[in-house]
Amino acid sequence: MQWYEATSKKLEAGHRYSHQELIKLLKNDYPQMRDSSYHWAVCGMLKSGDITKIARNVYVVQNEREKPVYRPAYSELAAKLIAQISDKYPSVHFTVFETALMNDFLNHLVAQNTVFIQVEKDISIFIFRFLQELGYEHLLYKPNKTNYALYWEKDCIVVTDMISEAPLSASAPHEICLEKLLVDMYCDKLISSAYSKSEYPEVLKQAMETYHIESTKMMRYARRRGREDEMKKILEEIKDAEA
Repeated sequence: MQWYEATSKKLEAGHRYSHQELIKLLKNDYPQMRDSSYHWAVCGMLKSGDITKIARNVYVVQNEREKPVYRPAYSELAAKLIAQISDKYPSVHFTVFETALMNDFLNHLVAQNTVFIQVEKDISIFIFRFLQELGYEHLLYKPNKTNYALYWEKDCIVVTDMISEAPLSASAPHEICLEKLLVDMYCDKLISSAYSKSEYPEVLKQAMETYHIESTKMMRYARRRGREDEMKKILEEIKDAEA
């Protein structure tokens, strides 16, 4: 049991709380704690699922009818890579996308898996060398589309640079969040080559119907990738089809 659990249980389902409102409630219940402890408690509530982030510094308490937050079901290979890299480089920002994750949303399933390790710029080469030292054979480093097609093999591991300001999961920073997964599926030339892009509108529609999505976070990342207008058009077409 966490020390802040009494406050957590008082929160109203469906009510939106700002970060400062949560801090104020914690201070009222536990005035003896240090300021850093209150911020830690908010992070703890987020990690445990007691609250869900829906916008910048805005949280909501889920009820049974609310959509769940997406958590990727990684393959054994991807989970092993996350553990090895985070153990060796605990302060490095990276996230993992694997094409098998797309099968949760596609009609025509991806048969062969590829693991993409997206690493903060200027550090990716060190991660690539580290994986070489560990004995991984099917490795590619920032390949273009031609080289990817030429040298790809089953369970290939691709190390690339992470786009700056890419959205990361607060509770599990190396797990890809749904907003990033959906944008990468559409924008990344290598990832999008693994499936038919004609399926993408249905992918986006299904994801939005099934899981909680922070639209502002998704569109901000689409803007960073230069595809915001295209994503907006697809969303508008989905809404028009439902009308």
